Amino acid sequence: MNLRAASLATPLALAATLAGCSSPTSGKQTTTGSSGTTPGCPTTGFAGDSMCLPKPPPSEGFQLVYGPADYTDTGTMAPYILQPGDETNDCYYEKTSNTSDVFVSAHQFYMRPGSHHLCANVKTSGAMADGFHTCQADDRCPGTLGGSQTPKVDELMDPAPENQGLARKVLANAQAVINFHVINTTAKPLLREAWMNFLYLDPSKVTGILGNLFLAGGLGFLIAPGTHQTYQYACSPNRPVRVLGIAAHMHMHTTRMSVWHVDTSGQPNLIYENFDWQDPKEIRYDSAHTNPASSRATQAPGGASGQMVVQPGETIQWECEVNNTSDGVLTFRNEVQTGEMCIVTGAVVAVDDPMNPYDFTCAQN
Repeated sequence: MNLRAASLATPLALAATLAGCSSPTSGKQTTTGSSGTTPGCPTTGFAGDSMCLPKPPPSEGFQLVYGPADYTDTGTMAPYILQPGDETNDCYYEKTSNTSDVFVSAHQFYMRPGSHHLCANVKTSGAMADGFHTCQADDRCPGTLGGSQTPKVDELMDPAPENQGLARKVLANAQAVINFHVINTTAKPLLREAWMNFLYLDPSKVTGILGNLFLAGGLGFLIAPGTHQTYQYACSPNRPVRVLGIAAHMHMHTTRMSVWHVDTSGQPNLIYENFDWQDPKEIRYDSAHTNPASSRATQAPGGASGQMVVQPGETIQWECEVNNTSDGVLTFRNEVQTGEMCIVTGAVVAVDDPMNPYDFTCAQN
């Protein structure tokens, strides 16, 4: 395995390997609701009305929304309703509302129940009409505007002094795309809806541009029924990067993901371990967080503490323990019951030139 060559995979090439999107559905949406006690928020009767996130004042940030424009019209609502036992993974396109180039740092992501992952990207070329379209190769995770598996995220201030001023640049009225994966395991219909707020940072305070950490293992998965095996991977960055945090992305047949930082002498240091595919632990590596040690005996997630810099001659190694208790062959796909993934996600900032962004990504079989 050529570790350096594997790390050269671009975000576009990596995203193109992900399982196909659901069939697109016509529709149009805005960021306003029809009723509710919070301005701009609905009272629909579906689970998750309390998750609604009001949009910020235009001078402070912009909002992206995946959801219906009119909660009183059944035709408008229909594309967003997910029946029991169904699963969707599709892409919704809309323009950002900022009328000039901006930097965004703080963000909030809120999702209704059933959400598996939410990613937001800004396309570098080609405008699309607002609405659902077939997902393109660069429209999925990793999200250039961020993403989450956690239903409610409020990243309003990073407590670590060394992270102050880190941001992402968004061009005026940029073409955004929201990739949303929803699974209905309940006995009632769910409303597919998510809100994403992005808050501006004064350009004079920007000290570095954030990049993505997205290490995908298992692209060639063909895991037979009854197979219980651990799959191992490793990649190196092309530039020195400081890893700000790590979270696992895996599906229901993966019982453990472990991640190591391996130095040039070959010495591994366990930096992350997770045992819950539905609610993966996020670990931060900075001066403000002290992380608990993981325990395989008690299935307690955890990891290393302190800043973590990975040099080009070093590697990030990770492995997933997969127990296929299903009746079918598991492949690398988005469906959580019939597919598997072994992906390390997170954020990085380049050490050698923080204002020149770098994505530490790779894709391996």
